[in-house]
Amino acid sequence: MSIYDEKDLFRRMANGEDAAFRELFHEYNARLLPFIYKICKSEVIAEEMVQEVFLRVWVNREELAYMERPASWIFRVASNLSVSYLRSLQGKERQLLSIENITEPVADNVLEELTTRELQVLIERAVSQLPPKRQQIYRLSRHEGLSHKEIAEQLSLSQNTVKDQLVISLKYIREYIYKEWGGLIPVLVLIAAI
Repeated sequence: MSIYDEKDLFRRMANGEDAAFRELFHEYNARLLPFIYKICKSEVIAEEMVQEVFLRVWVNREELAYMERPASWIFRVASNLSVSYLRSLQGKERQLLSIENITEPVADNVLEELTTRELQVLIERAVSQLPPKRQQIYRLSRHEGLSHKEIAEQLSLSQNTVKDQLVISLKYIREYIYKEWGGLIPVLVLIAAI
């Protein structure tokens, strides 16, 4: 499609012509999918992003008609959406790394269902059921980031006792999460700081 044809297509779309929007969709869909896929590495996400791009195209159709390079704008929107997705994914991964050392593969859709907030609530419920001294050790370790040595000194305990109590606490928390999620998640994990 020539630049002249594209500009005409954008002008027709700006005037609310549905056929022009469909034509634009078919023209750009084939170009945007591989572009977004290269960034996100997921066909499903790429398809969702393409839908979001075209939603933004429709919303901004009147301005696109007056842009010098509307095609560049479309690809910039696609790129920005993809990068934003990756950033949000990195944030979620950091939060989900509060569950470390997964020893069995976990289905992606199950992980998506387990939001960080839900995980925090489950962990806090499990911790609240620990004996008071274990709760204290766990919180000093996970919430305040103290080392085993620092906890031992603060509570007048041996480092081995602190380590043993944390191992018992983490085991209990893993079992609690596993039980609460009905076995959907193989929670053979170490709970890190949340």
